Amino acid sequence: MKLLITTFFTLLLGFAGGAYSNPPYSGTVWVDIDIITAADPSAFIQIISIESGPRTMFDRRANNGNGGLVNINPRLFQASYTDGNVIEIQVNPEFDPSEAAIKAKFYGYAIGQLPKLTRLDVETVWIHKGDKAFAGGNKIILIHTDSPGYHGTALEETLFHEACHTSLDSRLYGDVWSNAQTLDAEYISTYAKDNPQREDVAESCALYYAVRFKPERLSETDLNLITKTIKNRMLVFDSLGMKPVTDSDRPLKGTPSVAISGSSRTISDTDSAAGESVSFTATAADSDGTIATTQWLVDGVEVATGLNATLLLPNGLTVVTFKATDDDGTSSTTTATITVASPNSAPVVSISSGTRTIVDTDSAVGESVSFTATATDGDGAIATTQWLVDGIEVATGL
Repeated sequence: MKLLITTFFTLLLGFAGGAYSNPPYSGTVWVDIDIITAADPSAFIQIISIESGPRTMFDRRANNGNGGLVNINPRLFQASYTDGNVIEIQVNPEFDPSEAAIKAKFYGYAIGQLPKLTRLDVETVWIHKGDKAFAGGNKIILIHTDSPGYHGTALEETLFHEACHTSLDSRLYGDVWSNAQTLDAEYISTYAKDNPQREDVAESCALYYAVRFKPERLSETDLNLITKTIKNRMLVFDSLGMKPVTDSDRPLKGTPSVAISGSSRTISDTDSAAGESVSFTATAADSDGTIATTQWLVDGVEVATGLNATLLLPNGLTVVTFKATDDDGTSSTTTATITVASPNSAPVVSISSGTRTIVDTDSAVGESVSFTATATDGDGAIATTQWLVDGIEVATGL
């Protein structure tokens, strides 16, 4: 009975003091995988391919999987952000050019979702294939794209952790942080406790962000647990002025520029049949990305794709629309009004009294004969009239 009472009393003291016999989490990346989601705003503007050159990159696959520096000529991109950051993204040439651009943009966007404070010292991102852990520090973030646990489910949280290493470790480890560790008397995770001068900041950072800026994304249990465990560390984070990326930080999206060559015009009948085959050529460009799709529409219905199209249009007026959508989902349209002329019908003509015999009236050669004609045009107007004898015009008018 004495042992039971002593144990119970010890537990009460531990709880009352806000400390736990063991850290509440083994690691914090997986506490909540929605601290930042793919739908959250990003300060990312664009990537630009830049001239390739030799670079030294760390690759965890090197040295038989023990990791090491490798000297290669990666595919290089410059990522820019609305808050002024510029990051060089180095992609291993094991990715073909189109794959490399996709990876650079994907990770560049995700990094832009992190608070600016965590990106301040990120100058370079290394991207390799391979199922290896991410890393951060020394002004870089290391990414291995085949690490399934870090992609989709906890990608943003993992990048947050590594960016905190890169930008916050040098700013926080010291007397103030050590004092906060002492006052808190506990660590947020086993990983932090086992590595107090290397992992404690990064393990605490994302959960601090969640409590301060996204509390609705944490369970009430986690919210209270985090707040109690790292209360004094959170005050240190507060002093840094961290702010989330908001909609106001999103770049203004450019819309595609589009044009139809030849624009509006009238098409003459070429075959005396209804309708005409009409060829179109368009241009489409996007200042902040690429054109994803192009469409030709008539009455809102897609009738062709691509920059060139040949359409069979009916007689009369038809409005043809060209639409281009960029890789951000922004669309632009332009139109051309095409008038297809109907086949031209010949005028209907007749001569009054028609064919007849004229009686001689003066015993002289020849007679003066008067003629009256009618001429109508069902699809227009009579332009000229002529009287001909043996193919030679001898009079005009009706």
